Amino acid sequence: MQEIEEKAIQTYTKNREFLAQQHPSLLQKIEQFEDALEKAHRTQRYSLEYKDGYFDVLELESQKFLYAQNSNTFSQQLSDLINYSKSSYIFDGFPMFKDYEQHTEEFDDKVKGLEGIYPIMSYYLHNIPEKPQMQTIEKFIFVGLGLGLHIPLSDKKIAALEYFLIEDDIELFRLSLFTTPYYEIDATLTFSVNENKEEFTQNFKNFLSNSFFRNKYLKYLYFSAHTDEKIKLIKNALASQVFISFPYKTLLEKYTRQLTYMKLHYKFINLAQQFSPSVISDKPLLIVAAGPSFSKNLKWLEENHQNFTLLAVSAVLNKLCEKGIKPDIVTHLDGFEVSKEHLKGFNAKEFLKEALLLSGSFTPLEVLEKFSKQNVYIMEELATDYHQGFDSHTGPCVGSTSVFQAILVNFTNIYTLGLDLALDNEGRSHAASHTLTNTQYDKDKLDTLTNSISFRGDFFTVEGNFKEKVYTTPLFYSSLRSLHTAIELLKNKTQTVYNLSDGAYIKGTLPLSIQDLHTTKSLDKKLLHKELHKVFDTYATTTLSNEDIRSLQGRLAFAKNIKTKLVKYKKSPLATQKEYYLHNLISLILEILIEPTRENAALVNVYDYFLSYATPIIFDFFNTKDLQHIPKHIKNFDRLLIEEMLNICTTYEERLKSFLISTEAQ
Repeated sequence: MQEIEEKAIQTYTKNREFLAQQHPSLLQKIEQFEDALEKAHRTQRYSLEYKDGYFDVLELESQKFLYAQNSNTFSQQLSDLINYSKSSYIFDGFPMFKDYEQHTEEFDDKVKGLEGIYPIMSYYLHNIPEKPQMQTIEKFIFVGLGLGLHIPLSDKKIAALEYFLIEDDIELFRLSLFTTPYYEIDATLTFSVNENKEEFTQNFKNFLSNSFFRNKYLKYLYFSAHTDEKIKLIKNALASQVFISFPYKTLLEKYTRQLTYMKLHYKFINLAQQFSPSVISDKPLLIVAAGPSFSKNLKWLEENHQNFTLLAVSAVLNKLCEKGIKPDIVTHLDGFEVSKEHLKGFNAKEFLKEALLLSGSFTPLEVLEKFSKQNVYIMEELATDYHQGFDSHTGPCVGSTSVFQAILVNFTNIYTLGLDLALDNEGRSHAASHTLTNTQYDKDKLDTLTNSISFRGDFFTVEGNFKEKVYTTPLFYSSLRSLHTAIELLKNKTQTVYNLSDGAYIKGTLPLSIQDLHTTKSLDKKLLHKELHKVFDTYATTTLSNEDIRSLQGRLAFAKNIKTKLVKYKKSPLATQKEYYLHNLISLILEILIEPTRENAALVNVYDYFLSYATPIIFDFFNTKDLQHIPKHIKNFDRLLIEEMLNICTTYEERLKSFLISTEAQ
């Protein structure tokens, strides 16, 4: 027994040394836990027991064992579950579609944003063997570790290159340091120990970004004592990958659509940093978004809207018009055709003639034209930087972005209504009037773990604004994460954001019941609009500087350089062995996805979105057992990939060139 104890202590010591070198923040977390135990700030829950030749964990309060059987046998049986099938024990990185040619007439503008990916998908699905098996497992996820005894057994079986290890119970993980030699595993280890939802999501997204070309199928093993919450969060992270939710061609259109608006001399506003205090700062601002709380408080809004500077997302305009509630500021980000529906069904031009529009650069021209041109302010968004120093802070949805805008414009007291980011008591996701995306879910099935990976798939609970917990969706959770991170970073000490919505709690805001909000002083809206104009114009421009023009010329030169690289690659002899081909492909990727600068960031981002989708398909295809005709597949995949990469470059180059020619002609 003494020998067993000495070996366990030796394993623990070596694991600590390993963590100190490779994962110091995790070791610090363990040391803080141990210190809390020593000072009796926390109570010990478990005891590590050795009996009959194996370790087990005794829960002290219940006197029940974690394994309650031979843990060595259990761990072997658990690792035996690992297989190489592409249809079991896997997280699918993204959906794929076959025979896209038969459905092109049905494609809307968002679906068309993946046009160059569909041929690659279709080729994969037409040529992959039936019931495909992986040749190697490169990235692997352990959901729950227990004492970790199954991890070395699994590694011996598959020898993956990267492991993501999840354990919510820090005390249990600490005990595993006595039993499992993590330091012996020859792979990249990413630990997720005792992480909350936000920490876990960011950690897992980092895991995805590393060697992203291996993300098509992620194998996993589930330790039965672990909850399924992290599985939901993994599926959420996969569903919310930006290259899926915002296709690469759409991103290219977004970056180049702004050139059209600069030609038309629309005003661009700089929200890179907070405005100085102004005459509008002390006027209370009410943000109205399209969550269920909007519908439920319409009567209050009718009676009190004159007491606020009213900032409304475009999705609520129809209902506001119906009630005669005129917004002072409107926000719109969505550039897809369907978003135009928000301004139909009422005389938008008349209703909005006094309103200012804070617009994203992707907003359709037809939406901009519903407002007086002098009232339109377009934001520079990440990676465009057409006007030097101009930027903004945008979130995954227009509601979260509106909060950031309000903070940056430097309103002192900001109130949010309809920013629920959760389902209401009836299972509704949006206000009843929001016909484009409003969905009512079955409340009895909200805890069910679905088999699909979707932005609107699994539900999980988060802290409520007024309730202990509410249910949220993957889409809403992305916005919550954005708000939780950014509000405290953006707002100054004089600013307060109040959450009036009966939905999710938003970190950095104060919950305030609408019944407890008393504002009786009506604002002079005519004067307010003049003041808003004056402030916004201070931070806006319709012109490009000489330096901005030189930057555009630099972007054009970068695009030509990328095209030269692609043409050179296309003319080079193509490897016929998959190992050499994939190696050459990685080299090309590294040449394209370089460190972003002002001149290259936009095009690099588009290629990042494209390659994040395309290359995992190609890498996974060649990671298939019993694959025949490899040289033919290499030739066909490479042709599809490089042709689309050239198309991206040509489109970007032509639009830049056209804009520069028009600028010279002025």
